[in-house]
Amino acid sequence: MLWGNVALGKNGAVRLGGVSERLAVVVGMLHVSFGLTAAAMRASARFLCDKEESDELRRQGRALLLGAVALIAAGASLILLSIAGPGRLVPPTSGLMIVMFLTILATVLVNMRLRLLDELDRAVARESGYLAFVWFSIVGGTWAILTHLGFVAVPTPLNWLTMIYGFSFVAGIIALAHRGGFDSGTG
Repeated sequence: MLWGNVALGKNGAVRLGGVSERLAVVVGMLHVSFGLTAAAMRASARFLCDKEESDELRRQGRALLLGAVALIAAGASLILLSIAGPGRLVPPTSGLMIVMFLTILATVLVNMRLRLLDELDRAVARESGYLAFVWFSIVGGTWAILTHLGFVAVPTPLNWLTMIYGFSFVAGIIALAHRGGFDSGTG
């Protein structure tokens, strides 16, 4: 995708994006890569020597796969948004239809996943949502204030979406670490 963007940008056929679009691609790629990692973790259950770890991955298998596909869909929608629009690689109407499909898919899968989680994992999800909301309120609110006072440029809609996706992603990792999710022997 990046090589295609560079090649098309050189011949002037397609308008390249700016910082907002590049940041959206980075955040989207993080979502996709962590989604693929979650799917790989589930697939690795049968190859693990540690029976407890293997059983735990099998027990969480469906939730892991639902979360993985939701992350991939969310990341793909943000990447697609960064290359869609008038004069861009993906026409606006096509971009809208695909992004809406991916967003609805991610939302449905996350809701299905929440029903499969145990109490600890639900607590991590709640904490993650709370952290993301607080960070978004602080950063987005400050940006809105500074914009209103004329100090900075108006955030684009893609900036807002990237903040939502980015803060949700980082908050999920921090909440998981806070609850011991990265400790050895802890799921």
